[in-house]
This record gives sequence, structure tokens and C-alpha cells, in this order.
Amino acid sequence: MAIFTLSPLPFGSVGELWPQLHGILIGIALIIHVFDCWRSNQPLPAVPGILMVAAALVGMVALWGYVQAIPGLFPALQHPFWAQTATLLQQPDMPGYLSLAPQQSVQVATRYLVYLGFALLVVWHGRRQRNAELLLVIFVAAQAVYALYGLTLYFTGSDTLLWFARPSPGAVTSTFVNRNNYATFAGLGILAALMLVLRYLRRTFEEERSARTRLRELIETMTSYGWLLALTLLLLFAAILLTQSRMGLLAVMAASSVLLVSWMARLPPGAPRRLGGLLLVLLVALVAVNFVLSGGATADRLLHLLQEEDLRFAAYPLVLEAISERPWIGYGLGAFETAFRAFRDESIPFLFSRAHSDYLELVMDLGWPMAILMLSSFALLLIAAWRASRVRTEYEFALLSLAATIQIALHSALDFSMQLAAVVYAYLLVALVGLGRPGRARPRPRHRPDPAGV
Repeated sequence: MAIFTLSPLPFGSVGELWPQLHGILIGIALIIHVFDCWRSNQPLPAVPGILMVAAALVGMVALWGYVQAIPGLFPALQHPFWAQTATLLQQPDMPGYLSLAPQQSVQVATRYLVYLGFALLVVWHGRRQRNAELLLVIFVAAQAVYALYGLTLYFTGSDTLLWFARPSPGAVTSTFVNRNNYATFAGLGILAALMLVLRYLRRTFEEERSARTRLRELIETMTSYGWLLALTLLLLFAAILLTQSRMGLLAVMAASSVLLVSWMARLPPGAPRRLGGLLLVLLVALVAVNFVLSGGATADRLLHLLQEEDLRFAAYPLVLEAISERPWIGYGLGAFETAFRAFRDESIPFLFSRAHSDYLELVMDLGWPMAILMLSSFALLLIAAWRASRVRTEYEFALLSLAATIQIALHSALDFSMQLAAVVYAYLLVALVGLGRPGRARPRPRHRPDPAGV
């Protein structure tokens, strides 16, 4: 809980220090959990096979990152830059690497292993429904705090972020540096909050009570504690729109629609489905109202997305050219910035540290085979979520995983939010918190007192 609630605070945990600290904390947490199971003479919780396969694929990608950083390995496959560097420095014995940035490859590969450790903790602790609910409630509460902070900075006109100068003073970024990164983070919060709302509504409709009783209980809930969740949704929708992130808004709208439509499809015909349709209309109306409140800034940026002067579209052909030169082994995990310097021309007036497309950067860094393995791990998560949503009674957790993966998949096409640790932790939490439960979840039988007193 400390990691996924506090990791957004230091600018989304950008840099190398924070992932290293997270690795230490996650390692300690894993050791404690394993020791606790051993002390209580209990086996470690089982992990569904499809999730184990997905984790194994990510582990293979991390292993490839380490292989790319081994000095002197496969000289014939090393980039010519290493031979040229050895000649210029007059050091013929200087070893070369498969990666153009071997130290960065090791760091990113280690970060992947840290993410796998966090994912394992989420799956283990999310097996219990009470834990899963608690984790999501805390996550949504943290999302509300970060959104409130970002909106406060925006409407007060503050030019500082924490105690530093804000790089994007005209948009909501909360504690993040990049508006798109925060939009992805806030979008996951919207999906989690929406899922909690849908789960409450579905449970209300399943109870055998009159419509008047249900309405009374709904009003009582909204006037006691339910308004907090509704207010959080409003804050997050306002924040994500005022980020002026084009793909951030489109991705979360698509994912929210998938979540709502999939939820409606599982409901019985009649009033429940009509309520789901009303919620979908309300979602669109809410975004329309926020469009008006934003003064058209987001609409202008959406139109700008299709214009040629967006530099990411000038960079994409150069990235594809770089991929065509080393399509099988790549330039090294995390080595995009170093490798892209050799391909940047006058159409890119400044240094590109990211490809602004996680897919293209992944292929350029790893090569096609390993990039396909990484993307296959996300495809397996989609399959696992879809299968779980069709067999489980509490299917909202699985639908949340499905929607979150769709949001990340769409936004990653034109941005690089998944290269930020805080966003990865948020995604792993909402995507895995309900997938670790084995088999079909069935409601517990109600206890009936024995008339004989036994």
C-alpha cells in the first residue's frame, strides 16, 4: 500500500533512485510473506497458470536485457559503434556489447523484476476478497488526494510543483512532470472508482427487495458515505480533462465504455440494464460538461493530434528506419535515447529521450522476438480477465482488469506512460487485484440456526 500510494509523490518515481528503493521494500515484503507462510506451516498461495506464463514471458525479456549488457558477447552481432569507439580511443581490447547502453539495460531489466515482485504480492494478497476491496478503496482515496492537489495548483495559478518550478503550468499534472503520465494514472483511478460503483449497484439489484426499498437504501448510501466515491469520480474526470492529454482522455473513455458495456451485458434484462445505459449516457454527459469547463483547450489539442507538426509523427519514420537496421536483437533495453541520436535529422530540432510510442520503443530496444513476448504477456492478462469475468460471481474485478489493460494498450500507442514506475504499480494493482482467486467464486451459504440447538 505504501508503494502504490506514495510512488506518485516524487514526480511519479522518475529516475533511478526510487525504483531501487521500491525493489528493496518489495524484496523485504516477499521475504516476510514467505517466512510467515513457513512459520504457520502453510503452502504459498497458488498463482493461476496463465498469470505464471505471463510472468515468465516478462522474466525472459528481463533476462534478454541482462544478456544485452554482457561484455564481449557475440562480437559479430555487436553494433559497429563499439568497434569505432575502440578505434578512436586506441583500445583494441575494449569489449563491446549488444546494447548501446549496457548500464541502462541492466537497470531497466532489474526494474522489470521489481515489477514482477510487486505483481506477485498483489496476486497473493488479492486472493481474499476483503483484501482486494481494501486495496482498491485505498487506491481510489489516494487518487482523490492527488487529483485535488493537481486541481488546486491549476485553479490557484501556482507555478510550483511541490517546491520546484512546474514544467507545464497550464495543465493539471498533480505530482507528475508530464501531463500524459498523470492522465494515465488518473484514468486507472477512474476505472477503479467506477468499478466500485458498478459492484455496489449490481449487489443492490441482486437482493430480493422492492424497488422502493432499493431506492431508499441508495439514497441513504449517497447521503452517508457514497458521496465520497461520486465526488472522487468528478474530481478525476475534471483532472484528466484539464491535463489536456489527448490520448489520455480517449483511452480512458474507451476503457470506461468497455467496462460499462461489459457490465451491462452480464445484467438481467429490465431495470438493471436500463440503469447501465443511463450510466453510459451520464459518462458521456460528464465529459461534455468538462469539455465546456476546460475552455476548449482539450478540443484544440485533439485537433492538433492530426496535424503534421506534431513532432512524434516526424520521429516515427526514423524509429522505423532504426528498427529495420537491427530488427532481431535491438539496440539494448532502455537504450533508445542513445541509439536514436544516430537517426535524428533536421526534422527533429531537439533530443528525443522517448519514442512517444511504447510499442515502437520496445521493438527498437529489444528486437521483434522479445518485443512480441512482452506484448504477449499483456495479451494473456486480457485473456485471463475475460475468462474470469465469464465464470465468477464477483466479475467486476475481472472487468476492471480488462478495461485497465485496454486503457494502457491504447495510450501506449502514442505515449510512454508505462515507463514510469508509479503508473506501472497502479496498472498492476487494478489489473491483478482480482485475478488471483482460483476457480469460480460462489456466494457463501447463509448460516441457519438448527432448531434442535445443535
